[in-house]
Amino acid sequence: HYFIQSNLSPEMIFTVLIAQLVFRVAAEVYSSYENVKNINAIEDHLTDLLGNYIALEYQRLGSLQQFQQFVLDSKKDTDPDSYISYPTNQLNRATVHNKKTGKCLNRATVHNKKTGKCFNVIHRFIADWNNLHSWMQSRNEEILSAFHTYRQFFPDQTDLQGAITAIHRLQHIYKISAGHLARGDPLGNGVTSDASVRGQPFKVKALSLFIKDSYEKEDWKKCADWGQQAYYLLQVKKEFQPSTPMWFDIADYFSFCLYKIGDLAHAVEVTEEMLLHYPDEERLSSNLKYYIRKWNEGGLKDIDADSIISEPLVDIVSDIDLEEDIEITFVPKLYPGSDETVLSEDLIENEIQDVMYKNWTQRMKKYRKLCREEAPLTPKMKGQVDKLVCYYKQDTPRSLLQPIKVEEVWPSPRILVFHDLIDDNEASTIMSLAQPSLNRATVHNKKTGKLENAEYRVSKTAWLDDDLPEDQGRVVRRVNRRMEDATELSHEYAELQQVNNYGMAGQYEPHYDMATNQERAFSGHEGGNRIATLLLYMGRTDAGGATIFTDAGARLLPQTNSAVFWYNLLPNGEPDLLTRHAGCPVLAGTKWVMNKWFHVNDQVFTRPCHTKQFKRELDAKLYNGRYTV
Repeated sequence: HYFIQSNLSPEMIFTVLIAQLVFRVAAEVYSSYENVKNINAIEDHLTDLLGNYIALEYQRLGSLQQFQQFVLDSKKDTDPDSYISYPTNQLNRATVHNKKTGKCLNRATVHNKKTGKCFNVIHRFIADWNNLHSWMQSRNEEILSAFHTYRQFFPDQTDLQGAITAIHRLQHIYKISAGHLARGDPLGNGVTSDASVRGQPFKVKALSLFIKDSYEKEDWKKCADWGQQAYYLLQVKKEFQPSTPMWFDIADYFSFCLYKIGDLAHAVEVTEEMLLHYPDEERLSSNLKYYIRKWNEGGLKDIDADSIISEPLVDIVSDIDLEEDIEITFVPKLYPGSDETVLSEDLIENEIQDVMYKNWTQRMKKYRKLCREEAPLTPKMKGQVDKLVCYYKQDTPRSLLQPIKVEEVWPSPRILVFHDLIDDNEASTIMSLAQPSLNRATVHNKKTGKLENAEYRVSKTAWLDDDLPEDQGRVVRRVNRRMEDATELSHEYAELQQVNNYGMAGQYEPHYDMATNQERAFSGHEGGNRIATLLLYMGRTDAGGATIFTDAGARLLPQTNSAVFWYNLLPNGEPDLLTRHAGCPVLAGTKWVMNKWFHVNDQVFTRPCHTKQFKRELDAKLYNGRYTV
């Protein structure tokens, strides 16, 4: 009704609808693939409008060209003084003389190769030249209006830096070479006819951003790696000529980064190439002399290395992000963990910080290793894993009609997967309900007590209320009931469904879901601490995005519409520190997850307390009575 009353054009209606769809995008784009998808829809719409604009511009410019030619032809072979001496020529309407009819046509846009005698300068200025400014303005108001509407949603410098950081994160965690990323093949599949599994190659301008970012962070290996890709495009593909600032800047950064990693032969090669085009640059001459002197001091022979552009897709740096092998420890030697067993009151502050940093460093190495590959199992752990089984769960009235498929995937902590817990339609509904409310995921700052953004958690979240209107909340409530049947936990004090959409290289580094300090465990929540987590996968994650347990050694790849479940607390109510887990960066595809956190209160009959701290096997008794304690 609004559109009809306001007489908006179809293009403007479409613009308003897209703007309504992406009204949340303005806050941030890169941290949610859904927002990136919406920005892509905006670009598609603007591209269509631009096509219409270009067509109309050709028409408008054609009219202007006709008018210009008419004025030029009108004055050709005509003496200005004698022409304006006739009063009629001064006052009459600007017209064109038609030789065949002998009449004057009252249309200034008619093109006449021969001059006529019916011209008027004054009237032409009034009738035509005064209106020329409006002719030169765009007649396509749709694209101007759309651009004005969409401008608030455009990615900004924060998004650009976030995207650069995301690419570096993928490169670091998955050990992907700049060569594979630069040619749009992060999975290393090589040339394939299936364009759907490949991205677009980076152009020089994009590569220059990664070079400069690596340079500013003094990551010389990555700088040289990206520099090689850009330099090849400059020298072989000729994307920029040596006379351009882009060519000079890339070669300049590249040569210096080669020097910093000790590749003096190639640093000399690039610097000499620069001097061919910039012979008067004293700094380049000084750099070249310095590189050669350092080269001679190192006892190096004549340059016998391959040219820096001979192998454009093979990185000159072969040991980027090289990490020593990490042994995955499945069970801490002294439970609950090193943080509490090695620290003492006698340690001074700097020693405490040193130990904590070493623990964090080791944890992050485990995180990166598990994101890339499964950890090898010890013989003892393999024996436990081999005993895990799959079964149908049918111990509630609803599950009798619709059995729940359960797979035991890890023994300690006990991790289960509920396969096909929801269907595609339910997943689509949940994602659609969450999309308008997506906001950047935050973390709790222990020092300030405030929620804030952090690079170790890159995603956007939305909470789905159980009290949504019937037409919207029916699916939410149905899924909640199914999660109760699967876990056998009461929903009384459970949190709302938290839906997460991960963005570029979206991740959540190692963390606990429960509070490890029992005295402050969710003091503002009447349900007490988080007893268990159910993590439901939605969307399609083609590569990366695994859920890993850094202290337990478990690694689970996302399975669409299936859910992972584990207890965060031991049977005696103490935190289970083996449940530290993480979400690895998404390498390809889109990752949506829904978290459901159950709290300890009202679970007394479902998961009874036990005085034995390490009785994780008690949890097995809850599923089909398969095990006895």
